Amino acid sequence: MNLNELINYLNGKYNISRLNIIKKLSMIEKKDIIEYMFSDPFISEKNVEKLEKNIKGYPIEYLVNEVQFLNNIFYIDERVLIPRVETEDLVLIAKKIIEEKNIKKILDLGTGSGVIAITLKKFFPDIEIIASDISFEALEVFKKNCKKNNVNIKSYLGSYLEPFLKEHEQIDLIISNPPYVEEEYKNKNETLKYEPDIALFAGKDGQNFYRKLINKYYDLIKNKTLLFETTEFNVLKTYDLIDKLSGKTEIKKDSFGIERFIYHYKNSHKD
Repeated sequence: MNLNELINYLNGKYNISRLNIIKKLSMIEKKDIIEYMFSDPFISEKNVEKLEKNIKGYPIEYLVNEVQFLNNIFYIDERVLIPRVETEDLVLIAKKIIEEKNIKKILDLGTGSGVIAITLKKFFPDIEIIASDISFEALEVFKKNCKKNNVNIKSYLGSYLEPFLKEHEQIDLIISNPPYVEEEYKNKNETLKYEPDIALFAGKDGQNFYRKLINKYYDLIKNKTLLFETTEFNVLKTYDLIDKLSGKTEIKKDSFGIERFIYHYKNSHKD
């Protein structure tokens, strides 16, 4: 059907505005929004189906299998989490830390689609970066994105720090956007229901990842620089857990001024 027919159909069925329809359609068809403003192009049945699916709540990022992250383009699908804008802030904070400290080797723990590791590698081509994930399917997406972005990053399949028990002394910085959502939100958020549970939920209080990291791998991480993302609602709980390590722990804010990141380092480091 043509655009105007589609707009009339969707407006009548979902009470959605012309502008919102055009915005969504431009993302699905990967065209400039201006192309729809003064014309009446034909819209394929496939794209009409995608548009309706998005209107019903399915993430548009999964429909187009693409997301932009700090000016880089990444492939994503339901095997991995949809990168959020706040994670861009995590990477920019890491960039500053790497520039200020003598960081030679970085581990992206729970890499998912690889946006963190790959973006850092493009910032710092000469620094060794490795990535791990508990999900084989996620690592398939990660490898696809390494190829897409022309970077070479070694990846490991395994839980937490298990793959690095023998080489942990070489890692200077551990960065992670781990699962930190409370279980109670599993059926309350429309978008989250399409994303992999393993990348989102971390027990009743959202602290299972950090709790296990501290309790089981204390000796491996106690002398490392750590940078983690969490939620503004649980940032103080996460701070209390990470602060059990020797050294200094700080809370960092995102670009909206919200306390969201935990930064831990040895006392010998300067602010």
